[in-house]
Amino acid sequence: MFRQAVFAALLLPALSGAGPATAAEPGCPAASDIAAPEATAGALPRVAAALTAGGLDVLVVGSGTVFGARGRPEGSFVDHMAQDLRAWLPGTGIRLTVQGERGMTAAAMLAILRKDLAGGGFALVVWQTGTVEAVRELPPDEFAQTLDDGAEAVRAAGADLILVDQQYSRMLKTHVLLQPYRDAMQEAARRHHAVLFSRFDLIRQWVQAGDLDLESAAKPDRPKMAGLLSACLGQALARAVLRAAGAAP
Repeated sequence: MFRQAVFAALLLPALSGAGPATAAEPGCPAASDIAAPEATAGALPRVAAALTAGGLDVLVVGSGTVFGARGRPEGSFVDHMAQDLRAWLPGTGIRLTVQGERGMTAAAMLAILRKDLAGGGFALVVWQTGTVEAVRELPPDEFAQTLDDGAEAVRAAGADLILVDQQYSRMLKTHVLLQPYRDAMQEAARRHHAVLFSRFDLIRQWVQAGDLDLESAAKPDRPKMAGLLSACLGQALARAVLRAAGAAP
């Protein structure tokens, strides 16, 4: 029962019914580089080459939060990321493919990742994972091995990788042992020269500053707050992509 409650709380942004993304969403708190300090020029060389060539194909694999209302990508943080990239790079084709489903483990995502990469053409893979493993208390070493296998598949396909970690939540932080899974993602990013985009660190900063706190919002305000959270995460992720490609907006 508790695990169901945790998943329900974490999926609120996906279930909020937020509408289509708009670039540079007003009202976003300042986003420092805390989410992706390693996203500096040169960190995503294949993305840089794709942008120079005039088009970027992005594969997103994840669980609940890569989807918006009604189980579609529209309104999710990765949809907002793509919309912001299009706004900041007019004339550049930004194509987004989103795969996965709510409650999916990294091991299940790995099969999807390999299948889609086999088709070729992606310069960037965004892999959101780690929450399901932590809530279900799956073996951290197996999770780490799955990350290694996925990162190798991305490299072999000639793409860059961004790992996206858990979404910060007081409920999650209090009742779930997150650190082994966060450590595994940090180590995988380091070993495979990937970029780690830490939603956990960024949202925690917003919460502690009193800027954007979904869990403290009144119930009637939560759908709007959830939509804003997705938009602001997408904006921060788009900025990290451009920084790492040497094309900051």
